[in-house]
Amino acid sequence: MTVEGINRTKHLTKYFLYGLSIIISIYHLWCAAFGFPTAYLHRSLHTLGVFIIFFLGRRLQEDKGPRVQDFLMAVFAIISTGYVALSYRYLSERVPYATALTVTETLCGLVFLIVLIEGARRVAGPVLAFLVGGFLLYGRFGYLLPPPFWHRGFTLNQLIEQIYLTLDGAWGVPLHATSTYVFLFILFGSALVATGAGDFFTDFARALMGRTVGGPAKTAVLSSALMGMLSGSSVANVVTTGAFTIPLMKKEGYGGPFAGAVEAAASTGGQIMPPVMGAAAFIMVEFTGIQYSKIMIHAILPAFLYFLGIFVMVDLESRRLGLKASSPDMLPSLGQTMRDKGYLLIPIGAIVYFLIKGFTPGKAGLWATMLLFALAFIFDENCRKNFVRIILTTLAEAPRMVATVSMACAAAGVIVGVILITGLGARMSGIVLKASGGHLPVALFLVMLTSLVLGMGMPTSGAYIIMAALIAPGLVNMGVPVIVAHMFIFYYACMSALTPPVAVASYAAAGIAESNPIKTAYEGFRLGIAAYIVPFMFVYGQSLLLIGSPINIITTAISSVIGVCVLAVASQNWLFTELGIIRRIGMACAAITLIKPGIVSDLVGLTLAGLIVYIQYVSFKRIEQQSEAVQL
Repeated sequence: MTVEGINRTKHLTKYFLYGLSIIISIYHLWCAAFGFPTAYLHRSLHTLGVFIIFFLGRRLQEDKGPRVQDFLMAVFAIISTGYVALSYRYLSERVPYATALTVTETLCGLVFLIVLIEGARRVAGPVLAFLVGGFLLYGRFGYLLPPPFWHRGFTLNQLIEQIYLTLDGAWGVPLHATSTYVFLFILFGSALVATGAGDFFTDFARALMGRTVGGPAKTAVLSSALMGMLSGSSVANVVTTGAFTIPLMKKEGYGGPFAGAVEAAASTGGQIMPPVMGAAAFIMVEFTGIQYSKIMIHAILPAFLYFLGIFVMVDLESRRLGLKASSPDMLPSLGQTMRDKGYLLIPIGAIVYFLIKGFTPGKAGLWATMLLFALAFIFDENCRKNFVRIILTTLAEAPRMVATVSMACAAAGVIVGVILITGLGARMSGIVLKASGGHLPVALFLVMLTSLVLGMGMPTSGAYIIMAALIAPGLVNMGVPVIVAHMFIFYYACMSALTPPVAVASYAAAGIAESNPIKTAYEGFRLGIAAYIVPFMFVYGQSLLLIGSPINIITTAISSVIGVCVLAVASQNWLFTELGIIRRIGMACAAITLIKPGIVSDLVGLTLAGLIVYIQYVSFKRIEQQSEAVQL
């Protein structure tokens, strides 16, 4: 094909996807307002649209035209998902495993599996694709394995039926959450970006934090937290806010690895930040049956502790480097920022109100988006002039943003389907018990490692879905409450983006910071250290999840806040001056005893931390006096 033909194809595809995206968004808004159709029809229509965008639109983002194989996969997606959409009445009434598959169903099912495996490869590289393929092989040949992994084995048709023709496979819980809740919240985030939320959040953070020591880095933390809870993607957040915050931090005097790490850690934390959190949090609603408003409340204190730890480490690093606060003349006015764009905070507050009032997440996302458009039209002259363009941009961007999540969820649904049909999920409690020797701390450590390794290079939602189906029942059978088990897995699935050696968020930040990726990943891991410890603590002290009596919750919150600050000091190896190895270990031990709920552990931690702080202060004063004597 000639260059002219390639360009024509690229432009035609771009216009086609633009129109298709708007249609998809309008369809979801209509469903949220007036009711969703039957499961097979809604999920297949959602998947049909976003899969076309996924395969044809990824290269357009790089200003390249789709390839022949991209069009081929889009056609395969249309055929396989289209059959389900056209046959939704029959599939809703069909008796699974009692009705023989037709040749058409078998062929469409095989094509669908090819689409999912290739889509998984494009989403997460070979990791997710090999997992999907490996579980399919396990479903077919598991009868060759020894106990406890043995099962009787299933034919190819039985596996296709489970994955493609029932609601226990690719069309199951993950895709349900994505096509109802997640899409509408991503649409809300897209509306915020289109109305100028990115600039507002950055100016708001600069106005609040710029006058403090380490203002640029603290601005990065706050703005990334605000944007991250809306985007739900740590890498997308790094690219969005990091383009501004990382150069600003480097200009202020921070090293490249530290500047990139601050952005990566804050962006990753956006997925655990209420009220919106990441896509996996909405999928948790379906797995646990717990209302999203309650999950949001459970996540408040751990998220606050995570960002508090980053803030304290940023402050300590700033003081170590001798940085000063920014001049007020160089900063935006908080009052003017609020007057110009402060209305953007109202829809976020409205989401919290709607969820607490018992609205479904889908309804909350719908009405928050409508409220945002109304406020933008009323209060912002620029938005009023460009209102149609803003609405169309919002409608066009949301399907593109949700396409990757939907592909990951559908691919993970294959794994869930195999787990269910083989009964592996039910046996995992015995496998976990045996591997851990019945000791819960060992089991938790194994689950943490599995979650981190599984999530490396994979979207958070995909890693969470697999672990929720495979491991969560085992933790529950060991006595861990359902919400605690799922929050434990959710946290480590999120933190996999920050964990070396495959720390995708840190690598993205390193590219912007022009720093060594390995050093940036190490710094990011260190800055986010609280998130690797807190999940263990809320297993043993559920008051960290705001479960229990008010007195226990208050005392836990106070001791945990102090503990995270002490942990930050130990991680940063700085308080007035360098700690040294012995005091650093002492502060780390004090931090763990403080984060762990309990009166005795709190008293031990406070005593040890207080003693080290006093010794450190005396040492600092002695050094200061010696320095003054030398100058005299």
